[in-house]
Amino acid sequence: MRTPHPARPGMEDTGRPAGGDAEFHAVHDAVLRLLKLHQNALDAISQGVLITDANRRTTYVNAAFVELTGYSAEEMIGSSCALLQGPGTSADTVQAMRAALDRGEPFHAELLNYRKDGTPFWNELKIVPVHADDGTLTQFVGVQRDVTARRDAMNKLSLAARVFEQSNEALAIADVDGRFVAVNDAFTRITGYAEHEVIGQNPRLLKSGLHDDDFYHRFWQELRTRGRWEGEIWNRRKDGTVYPEWLSVGRVVDEAGRTLNYVASFSDITARKHAEENVRRLAYYDPLTGLPNRALLQERASQALQIAVRTGEPVALMFLDLDHFKNVNDTLGHPIGDRLLVALAQRMRPALRDQDTLARVGGDEFVLVLPSTDATGASYVAQKLLQIVQEPVQLDGHDLTVTPSIGVAVFPTDAADYDTLFAFADAAMYRAKMSGRATFSFYTAEMQAQMARTLRVENALRRALERDEMQLHYQPQCQAADGRIVGVEALLRWQHPELGWIGPAEFVPLAETNGQIAVIGRWVLDTALRQLRAWQLAGLPPLRMAVNLSAVQLRQPGLAELVGELLRRHEVDPAWLELELTETMAWDDPEGSARQIARLRAMGLRIALDDFGAGYTSFSHLSLFQAGTLKIDRSLVAGIERGSHQASVVAAIVNLARTLRMHTVAEGVETPGQREALLAAGCESAQGWLYGRPMPAEAFEALIRERQAPPPG
Repeated sequence: MRTPHPARPGMEDTGRPAGGDAEFHAVHDAVLRLLKLHQNALDAISQGVLITDANRRTTYVNAAFVELTGYSAEEMIGSSCALLQGPGTSADTVQAMRAALDRGEPFHAELLNYRKDGTPFWNELKIVPVHADDGTLTQFVGVQRDVTARRDAMNKLSLAARVFEQSNEALAIADVDGRFVAVNDAFTRITGYAEHEVIGQNPRLLKSGLHDDDFYHRFWQELRTRGRWEGEIWNRRKDGTVYPEWLSVGRVVDEAGRTLNYVASFSDITARKHAEENVRRLAYYDPLTGLPNRALLQERASQALQIAVRTGEPVALMFLDLDHFKNVNDTLGHPIGDRLLVALAQRMRPALRDQDTLARVGGDEFVLVLPSTDATGASYVAQKLLQIVQEPVQLDGHDLTVTPSIGVAVFPTDAADYDTLFAFADAAMYRAKMSGRATFSFYTAEMQAQMARTLRVENALRRALERDEMQLHYQPQCQAADGRIVGVEALLRWQHPELGWIGPAEFVPLAETNGQIAVIGRWVLDTALRQLRAWQLAGLPPLRMAVNLSAVQLRQPGLAELVGELLRRHEVDPAWLELELTETMAWDDPEGSARQIARLRAMGLRIALDDFGAGYTSFSHLSLFQAGTLKIDRSLVAGIERGSHQASVVAAIVNLARTLRMHTVAEGVETPGQREALLAAGCESAQGWLYGRPMPAEAFEALIRERQAPPPG
């Protein structure tokens, strides 16, 4: 250990001067002992001590300084304390220190210094100038200590305080008795209570009243046993509004496990709850009417059926479809149609009980689930719905009236599960439509058999062409007077190996619904034209081939191109092809149908208007179709013998056709009396069993050759 002052010249190794008297030696020894005592005292203290001369060159460092900085006394003696400074040392603080020392004034600051190994530490430095009796500055004494840990702790406390105050989540600290001792700004913002209003208060101040005592009992039990509780809770703000929050509460304990405080954090989840509700509404509710959608309907119906199984109560399921609703959309536009649906939904909902479910499952389709309702109760509800739905609705100056068709199925009488009930009610609804609409119908066992057959026919239809089950039969069209064959109609027939003959009236609507009509229709045209060409090559007299088109085929954009392609393939003159249409086929899209028909006629084809007189026909329809042939419906022909009314109607049709330069063909002629009546009315051509039944191509060829043969000799 060095002394505060270096040894003087002329002293021996013992430190004593050579020569001199005993008194001098005694004083010298006393001084050395005093210096040694001071040195030991300085080395004993825990703070680093550094002494410099007036020029700030180090003359002494104690043991604590050496331990603090890593520099030995030999390395420091004669050096400046600037040796401890580094890149992180504040230049402003160093400049302030130098200015104070230059003025001979004390200096106190915390400075980032560096140890010999380069590690930084925060140094709390106090420097005091020492003056001689005459005021001359002789020394500087610096005392320093490592305050890094203290600063880190203070920084952490400061950071924790800033986090506490600036957190977006509400934070609150309560004492062991559960009373608030600190809250942050987010707490006051969310709850509306200022800090001074809650300090010392119990959290019961925030209770919403929506949770029972059992909830809070479980809350405290979990907090005491597990030390933490987290979950959703409803609380009340200062203004009285109730809101949901996500709350997390933790218990703070000491080393002995004793509770010191409770720390709670929570956030207002009102926006999240609204978002969840919106998602739920999108998933379970119809966005237009606000009614339950198909998913929620199935969920509620399943619940109602489960309860019904336990209680033995019936459940009625209704399928309600608006009649001809498409006409509203087509004539007035979808916005008006949507508003009409909303108005009808708002009208139906109050007519039902709270436990009933009214759902929208499609465009104009509604389904009702009526728990504890038998057939009698369902009849009452259906009659009430028929009445209220048919009441006019005024929208934008339009007085709109629509009627519903309703089908009803009842659990457990008709079915024991939701899917079957739904299907049966749907089938009953279609029966109501076939019964004239604006009525309701209950499901019957007959419908079940029909549904089973329909499903079987539809499944078999998908592979009928592939299995070569389809064929065309040909029925002659003859001159009414002498029976000479002038044309032929191709009629589609289906021979199923198990179901037998299936008529077009049964399977064509199914083909139109499931999209197979396009493939079947192409096959019919291709087969008919191939057969017509074969007869021409076989030398049969010229015949016009009539082929029926479906409404779906008429709407196909490439219909004219398809017909042209087939005509060219089979080398058939378009004049020998006649396409038969019904007037109802143009109702969905009159303008589109008119364009399609015009393209077909431009190719040289002939258009026939089928089933004329069976329904309402206007002159606009005749103008739209520009038909060359009117086919008088069989319903008029069937009664032409029994009274003058049918005969008069047929005569009027014939006169109309003659005026419009159209050809007439009577359908379904079966008796000579009908033939005579048609001739009297002026009808030119006829077809029916009297002239020939539909038959295979070979039989038809034999028939025409037979009628061509000259009479025997």
